[in-house]
Amino acid sequence: MSDSHRAKGNLFDIVEKQMNTTDLFIFLGDGEDDFDDVLALYPNIRYERVSGNCDWYSTYPLYKTITAKGKKIFFSHGHPFHVKFGYEEIIREAKAQGANICLFGHTHNQYTNYDNGFYVMNPGAVCDGKYGMIDITDSGIMLIPAKL
Repeated sequence: MSDSHRAKGNLFDIVEKQMNTTDLFIFLGDGEDDFDDVLALYPNIRYERVSGNCDWYSTYPLYKTITAKGKKIFFSHGHPFHVKFGYEEIIREAKAQGANICLFGHTHNQYTNYDNGFYVMNPGAVCDGKYGMIDITDSGIMLIPAKL
């Protein structure tokens, strides 16, 4: 999820819709206070998060790499990698971090791509009712753009 921009209702709707089938929520920034409200109501969900360009005074990192179900996921809001001007810079960094999956927001546009074992997704903007899901199984990885 990314870019809630005060659309807390959409953010809550997404979390409530997915919480019983989701192992981990990843918030890609620009709505840090909104996500704090989700965590206040649902303190037991597993999550990771980074800060966005509109998350003033955030103490969260600009990017992060984690391992989930044996796959490395690199994620950032995207602005430090200038994603509004192309995806090459963030993809290069994700690959340098050894990631299998690269996630970013910032542009508000849903995007998925697969290239030779490397997956890229922008889930779109929560404020537009858009989000994304990643299904990691023994047989492969599926990127699923979704909308409320």
